Amino acid sequence: MSYGEALEQTALVIGSGFVEGSPDEVQAIARFTEFLREWDPETIADSVRSVYASDAYFNDTIKEISTNEEIAHYLAESLAATEMVRIEVKDVARSGVDYYFRWVMDIKFRNLNNGAWTQSEGMSQIRFDREGRVVMHRDFWDAAGGLFAYMPVVGSLLRWIKGRL
Repeated sequence: MSYGEALEQTALVIGSGFVEGSPDEVQAIARFTEFLREWDPETIADSVRSVYASDAYFNDTIKEISTNEEIAHYLAESLAATEMVRIEVKDVARSGVDYYFRWVMDIKFRNLNNGAWTQSEGMSQIRFDREGRVVMHRDFWDAAGGLFAYMPVVGSLLRWIKGRL
C-alpha cells in the first residue's frame, strides 16, 4: 500500500475522528507518546500490537509496511542494531483527523559512530481509529543526516556531496 492509498483507506475507516479535547483523543495521544518514549527490544513487539491496529500502515522513509506484525518485526530488527533509543515528543498538533507529533530521537548504535549518541529530529503524521489505535503512521525526517551520515562509506559520500553544493 502506498502513502496515498493509506490516506484514502484510513479516511474511510476513521470518519471525522475524535472530538477535539475528548477523553478518547487525550488517551490516544498519551498512549502513542508513551509508546515513542519507551523502545526496548524485549517489549517492542507487544507495544506495537497494543498501540497499532492490525492493518496499520507505517512508513518511516526507509521502510513502508502495512500490518502491525510487520511493524513489530521491523522495529525489533532495527532495535537489535542499537544499544539505546530515546524519543522525546516536543509537541503535538492536530489538523482534521491527522495528528503531527514533532520529536527528537537520540540513538546509540552498536557499530556506528564509535558508540556515540546520534540525534535526529522529525515529525510523525498519525491517524487513530475509533478505539485510539494507530491506523496510519508516516514519518518525515532527515534519514540522510540522522542515520546514513553515520555509516562509514555512505557518511563520507554524503559529507563530500554536501561540501560540493
